[in-house]
Amino acid sequence: MVESKHVRRGTRDVIDPRTGEEIDSVGLLEPGAEIAVLQRATAVALSWAGTPVARRCSLVDRFAAELQGATEEVARTLCRENGKTLAEARTEIARAVDTLRWAADHGPAALAPQPQPLRAGVQREIRWDSAGPALAIVAWNFPAVVLARKIGPALVAGCPVIVKGPEETPRTMERFVAAAKRAGLPEDVIQLIFADPPEVQALLRHPGLGHVSFTGSSAVGRLVAATAATVPTACTLELGGHAPVVVTADADLTIAVPALARAKFSSAGQSCGAPSRFIVARPRYDEFVERFLAETPELDSVQPGDERAMGPLQSGRRRDAVHTLVTEAVGSGASLLCGGSIPPGPGSYYPATVLADVPPTARILREEPFGPVAPIIAYDDDRAAVELANGTEYALSAYVFGSAGAALPIASRINAGCVSVNTVGGAAPDVPLGGRQSSGYGYEGGVEGIRSFCRLKTVQIG
Repeated sequence: MVESKHVRRGTRDVIDPRTGEEIDSVGLLEPGAEIAVLQRATAVALSWAGTPVARRCSLVDRFAAELQGATEEVARTLCRENGKTLAEARTEIARAVDTLRWAADHGPAALAPQPQPLRAGVQREIRWDSAGPALAIVAWNFPAVVLARKIGPALVAGCPVIVKGPEETPRTMERFVAAAKRAGLPEDVIQLIFADPPEVQALLRHPGLGHVSFTGSSAVGRLVAATAATVPTACTLELGGHAPVVVTADADLTIAVPALARAKFSSAGQSCGAPSRFIVARPRYDEFVERFLAETPELDSVQPGDERAMGPLQSGRRRDAVHTLVTEAVGSGASLLCGGSIPPGPGSYYPATVLADVPPTARILREEPFGPVAPIIAYDDDRAAVELANGTEYALSAYVFGSAGAALPIASRINAGCVSVNTVGGAAPDVPLGGRQSSGYGYEGGVEGIRSFCRLKTVQIG
């Protein structure tokens, strides 16, 4: 279940973000072997879909238990490959376990037939059939949580899953999937592959694929959707974000600032749902900036540290992209309040960086930095705040802090799949989350996330 049964030809280096050193390599799927992988998934699809829902859910629950038991091993592997602090990695594994368990607990109700009112003497019932073999394409930034949000619902829905893992975190993926094997999931219900784009595209074009669930950049997501549309195969796309935060004049900054700083700098800002643009009412602007600066974390350049520490970016390429956005913003008139320089020494570290008075033309306000950078701008009225919040092509997550009377009217006018008022947090397993515009479409989480791996069937009986 962990290793593909096909000969692998190419390899990809695995780099430790803390040192910049090669620590491993991962084999890539042999060109042409992707068809055999799909055939194996197809061969087991009928028997897995025919397994009673309660049995499928029981196995997913065991999967969660096995993953929980391996928390320390998986978390330390994730630290080494991804650069997260140990505290962040442990939290991610806990979230993945919670996500699997939620799918297992709620699968039977989500997939139960739904009788409809009798009409003209005809009985009708809505049923949920498995979509068939699913392709789960997983991102490197939260590989455990992202995979859990795909694989738990897919397995519960009766779909065998081909996991296209991120080459940056291969052993994390292997340890995750090994937990499923120990739980007793049937052979080939999960297959883990690492592959170059041509092999992935061949899978996307194959009519035997039932569903595609992709998490990654907006640019790659468009290519995935366009390729799958040639069949066509349904897709769920969770793409990039550039989440605005609106802080009203009556916000409680003693609560807002620590919560926002933690959410911003967790995993070195490499989260599509993290606060990314800070839009602050002008009367509170100076106080917000001062408090925010006091909450910025320190780099943890030696060992995984505590919750106040911040690890490196995943790669030197990612760090350079972040630094370019920062230098461009400063060059266009933004004030650099802290950070903003590449530190000496090994690894792909970049410090927590705060920019004030960022001009509206700065690219960093339009393009997702995907790093530990907080651009802060002031607004004068609600209309301006909403325009700034809606001023990008992304519409995944957004945040508003303030009294109910001030925050809720703003929240209702922000275009995003999820708007959080006076709270921050990761995607919860019980609530559907989907992007809009360049942030994707379809839903992960909740009942909708389980049913995305199904095809609705209406049964009518006269």
